[in-house]
Amino acid sequence: MSIEKLKQLTAKYKKSMNYYHDSKNAYNETECRDEYISPLLECFGWDVHNQKGKLPQYKEVIVERFSSSAERPDYTLTLNGVSKIFVEAKKPGVDITADREPAMQTRKYGWNANHALAVLTNFEDLLIYDTTNRPEEGDDANTSLYRKYHFEDYVAKYQEIADLISRDTVYSGRYDEIVKTDFQSDNRFSTKIDETFLKQINQWRLEIGRYLYENKADYRDIHVLNDTVQDFINQIIFLRICEDRKLPLYMRLYETAEDQADLQEVLTAVFRDADKRYNSGLFKNESPIFDLNCGMIYDMIESLYYPKTPYMFTIIEPGILGKIYESFLTESLVLEDGRIALAHKKEYIYKSVVSTPLEIVKYMVKNTLEPLCRGKSPKEILHVKIADIACGSGVFLEEAYQYLVDYCTQWYVQNDPAHLFTIDNGAVKLPLSDKKELLTNCIYGVDIDIHAVEVSKFSLLLKLIEDETEPSVKDNQPILPELDENIKCGNSLVSRDDVEGMDISSDDLIRTAPFDWESINGGEPFDVVIGNPPYVKTEDIKKLHTAAETAVYKKYESSYKQYDKYYLFLEKAMGLIKENGLVCYIVPNKFLHTESAEKIRLMLKDRISRLDDFGAAQLFRDKTVYSSIVTIKGAGTEQLSYSVVHSAAELWNGESEPDHFIPKKQLNCMPWKGSEDAADGSPWFLCEDTGYVDMLSRAGEKIVPLSEIADIYNGIQTSAEKIYKIEGKNILSDDAAYVTFRSGEKQYRIEKGVVRPYFKPSRSEQGALNTYSSIHQVKMNYNIFPYDHKGNFITKDMMEHQYPCAWQYLLEHKAKLLPKSLGGSRDVQPPVSCEDEWYRYGRSQAITSLNNKDKIIVGVNRSKGNPLYLLDQDNYLIASGGTAGYVGISLKDGSEYQLEYIHAWLSHPWTDLYLQLIGSDFEGGFIARGTYTLPMVPFIKIDFTDEKQKALYDNVVSGTRKIRQLNEDLMHKADKAARNVLEQEKSRLIKNLEGMITKVYQQKF
Repeated sequence: MSIEKLKQLTAKYKKSMNYYHDSKNAYNETECRDEYISPLLECFGWDVHNQKGKLPQYKEVIVERFSSSAERPDYTLTLNGVSKIFVEAKKPGVDITADREPAMQTRKYGWNANHALAVLTNFEDLLIYDTTNRPEEGDDANTSLYRKYHFEDYVAKYQEIADLISRDTVYSGRYDEIVKTDFQSDNRFSTKIDETFLKQINQWRLEIGRYLYENKADYRDIHVLNDTVQDFINQIIFLRICEDRKLPLYMRLYETAEDQADLQEVLTAVFRDADKRYNSGLFKNESPIFDLNCGMIYDMIESLYYPKTPYMFTIIEPGILGKIYESFLTESLVLEDGRIALAHKKEYIYKSVVSTPLEIVKYMVKNTLEPLCRGKSPKEILHVKIADIACGSGVFLEEAYQYLVDYCTQWYVQNDPAHLFTIDNGAVKLPLSDKKELLTNCIYGVDIDIHAVEVSKFSLLLKLIEDETEPSVKDNQPILPELDENIKCGNSLVSRDDVEGMDISSDDLIRTAPFDWESINGGEPFDVVIGNPPYVKTEDIKKLHTAAETAVYKKYESSYKQYDKYYLFLEKAMGLIKENGLVCYIVPNKFLHTESAEKIRLMLKDRISRLDDFGAAQLFRDKTVYSSIVTIKGAGTEQLSYSVVHSAAELWNGESEPDHFIPKKQLNCMPWKGSEDAADGSPWFLCEDTGYVDMLSRAGEKIVPLSEIADIYNGIQTSAEKIYKIEGKNILSDDAAYVTFRSGEKQYRIEKGVVRPYFKPSRSEQGALNTYSSIHQVKMNYNIFPYDHKGNFITKDMMEHQYPCAWQYLLEHKAKLLPKSLGGSRDVQPPVSCEDEWYRYGRSQAITSLNNKDKIIVGVNRSKGNPLYLLDQDNYLIASGGTAGYVGISLKDGSEYQLEYIHAWLSHPWTDLYLQLIGSDFEGGFIARGTYTLPMVPFIKIDFTDEKQKALYDNVVSGTRKIRQLNEDLMHKADKAARNVLEQEKSRLIKNLEGMITKVYQQKF
């Protein structure tokens, strides 16, 4: 970017401004682009003329030179080929600040591409439009105007403009953040194309579905109705797209529709001719044209044309249509109360459909196909087999196909240019016959949803004709190929052999849809399996699938404990590739750390070759998913290429951090042990800091897991906290005998012998706590605890006689406490069989662990830089852990260590770094520190026979106790001077403790 160049440019323009406005001089748009607009974009960092020499598909700026003004924007600013911002150019003689047509044209371009912003400029003015709102007839030049700059302001407002549209903004990911913050918030009005078009399609589905169902007996079968309606809508959209792209049609669709008297016969003829010319199966099924009302058909067709709609099918990319259809697939026509309605399909109730960002799809395709295609001729490329076994709308297959087309085109540019076809904008393209061969030979997909299969085929055919025109297809008969052998319907995870011999009903067989792998690609393995498989939790799998299907899933090695469905897809994909093949999936990164993923980690360990980890960064709109991209080889690898990525832009901009190569033996959560000890499914230790790894390795056999030194356990789970918990804010009095409190409108008194202090701070209290805080700074809560100090259940008789107030309170709330096993609604495990034990806690875990033991209370879900390890010597109850709540750590019986030393060890940054590396990430920089990962924490043993080590140990314990005393003193000091002195002393002691533990890590005593 260059401010100096911009100063010169604006000065030059000002000097000659009158000349440019004088119509006698005929200063035109092309001259303005060459002299001013292209240099203007260069001032903001854009490589307009591809000085970097990038391949055509990855150029930063796509410049349209020869197309008519109504077809394509003049400039497309891209993120390595991914379209981000359009720039429309006009000559200075056009007053873009007042003329509505240029504004409308610019907004249409941006809106149809699903962009947030679009730029209109004649250099004299630069207008930036919000293009998330649908352009409407009658809009003026100021409608949806987001920013407006005059050329004399360019230099002064350089940074402001750069922050919106510069190359650095786009390639750094800041542009996406601006879009996410300013253009996708819940409280703003938006009519984006994907939302608008989906609404349009669903309106058609309802209108056509209702009409056919109510008026024609042939469509009373709801499955037939859904199939027919989808086919008809696809046919109309396909013809409309062909028309905008000037592909062969026998008459314009709109002109056909205008003659409503003969509409059905004429449109049927168009469909028949289209079937002959295109012959892809799109028009082969019986059409409902003669069963529909002519007015309904006309309204549908008319709504695809201006001024009824601003759709521009030369701009709408197949990827956008794919995104629309992904949402389309979640619903189907159903019969509700005798009327046709749209409702979510059952299989989408328990899983969300999210569209994978194009930057991610392109990155995955490029990284996977590039090494496989390198050095191959187009004839050799025809033997590359690519599959998506949960293909949905086909977005990954579209991009894989496009990569092959681009690769072969570039090969011919370098080796046989005469083979290529020149199109009307002066560019060259692969002949349609070659593209058809690539599609039918190389691209395969499977999906359990028959409508997804149809959408995927439809999307691929649209992709095939994307840059075709009538001259380029005239020698092809038919124009389109059949894809029935390429895209198949079936359950990728259940084969016909899997259900052989099962007693399964016809309805369940239809729902399960077992797939015959011999029916695709000749039953041969693939070179690549790529995609974004479904994410479905175990409990939802049980709700969603048949018993037969769930039984098959349990046969998968990766279906361990509370597994997720994507584990199975990873396992299946690994079994479908050749020895030199690749799997590339985007999946939640939880598999790196969670206990349920132990088996899939073991399966992946030898074969995973690359991991792009997004940590807590969010890629999917309206869906919280912690993502990673995994690349798996057919054969084993010695090391893992590992990258930490913070955004989709960073991943795809070519400027992300260099890869880190991690030896496979280091993946084990105990890298200080030898590789012979690494063959387990523990969380992966993905550490880029080799110094940290070396330090742990040097400690070697002195390291033991924390579980050998301490007991680690979850807190209580009452399954009725609102009843058992006595909140501090509601306590009226608290003495040695009773605690009196208010609950609702009533006042209660409970005996102190049956309550325990309960650590459950408020949100504000939680935020104020750190690892060296005092537990007493939290307001005292209590929990009714119907167990004695040994963890034995307090019986009904004892409750009635020793704790009558508590007993009356519990009786009053019996209806809410009654377990399911006794006819109530509370979940209590194990199930209660004795009618007198209805007030037991929901789980028996931690009942004995929490009794009369000093402990460290661990905050499970805390930010990376702010762990919580609180010393508790007052016998507090804590809430259950998991991914929230708290965990307790107590010394083992007879331990030679003291709890204060364990506390200092856990509080050290290097100890917490280990937990950050093996724990699950959460949004906002939070990390899970629970009972699954805490036992694995490395603990370096002290040699108590060594005087230096023993002295250091004693100093750590003494220092921790001094901090505890300072905390108590601070609670009784109100004046600033005293508190300041004590806080400084506390900070000094914490720093000393950290220094002493550092010496233990480094073995420097």
